[in-house]
Amino acid sequence: MTAQDNGHFLNRPRPWKLAVMGGAYGNVPALQACIDDARHQDCQTMAFIGDAIGCCGHSAEILALINRNFSLLVAGNHEKQVALNQSTCGCGYEVPEDEQAACQAFNIALCGISDDHRHWLLSWPSELLVESPAGRVLLCHGSPERTNEFLYSSQFSKARWRRALEKRQITGFVCTHSGLPWIYRVGVDRFAANCGVVGKPDHDGHTDVHYAILTVSRYGELNVSIRSVRYDEILWAEQLRREGVPDIFISPLETGVWTTGLSSLPESERLVHLGQRPNEMTIRTRHTFQSAPHATHDDCGRSQHPHGESPDPS
Repeated sequence: MTAQDNGHFLNRPRPWKLAVMGGAYGNVPALQACIDDARHQDCQTMAFIGDAIGCCGHSAEILALINRNFSLLVAGNHEKQVALNQSTCGCGYEVPEDEQAACQAFNIALCGISDDHRHWLLSWPSELLVESPAGRVLLCHGSPERTNEFLYSSQFSKARWRRALEKRQITGFVCTHSGLPWIYRVGVDRFAANCGVVGKPDHDGHTDVHYAILTVSRYGELNVSIRSVRYDEILWAEQLRREGVPDIFISPLETGVWTTGLSSLPESERLVHLGQRPNEMTIRTRHTFQSAPHATHDDCGRSQHPHGESPDPS
């Protein structure tokens, strides 16, 4: 059958795809590899949901890369602290030693921050609602309730988030703060997902980094998947050592095993899950295909459109 044989075929929109990334921590080649992968997967829109800067330094470079490639932006605790000219990261770890190590990484990142960067980061919203063909999807950093809340798979409460999603009348949410990817079905036709982070592996003994893709088919079926992406972590680690980055922040890039933040992890996440790989999930929603995606106002009254212009922070 050719396109001209069926008038409805030409008018039927292609699948809607949104790539969601977070936690770059200044890892330029890893973020670039994920951007390239998302384009290869035919994602029309890309969202970055916080913690652009971190232990790898290269803050100006990573922010310029985000500005060029991401039309949807959400502030993480790093962005909020930078915008307020703070010297602490605001990560919210339970164990003081973990927070101290995170603040050490944060101070490495501050060396490359300018006043223009602070002004731009101040404009990033705390959350973003995206109108997808499968309903509204919330993009946030830690959780829909707090920027620096750690949501772990072993402690995930379906009942809590089902109530929250129903109250806000949204299909699902995507977060990143914990750095460990997971996907849950919440109720019949809602979801919650952590996209992982693009700046370091997820403590599973593999050096891949991760991000999420949301796909809505032509028939309104929503698929949430976690992408595993390779990059040249050895070459990047060598460069960071030459630049004087402490080995405690470089070693996880080479081994896939974390060296910081471990004491604050739940016991299940503290173990190294060798060979573990994130999954994907398909959800049938009650929504029909709509027009191109757009974003609505966040909880701070700001709005953002996926094809809007961003100021150049570089």
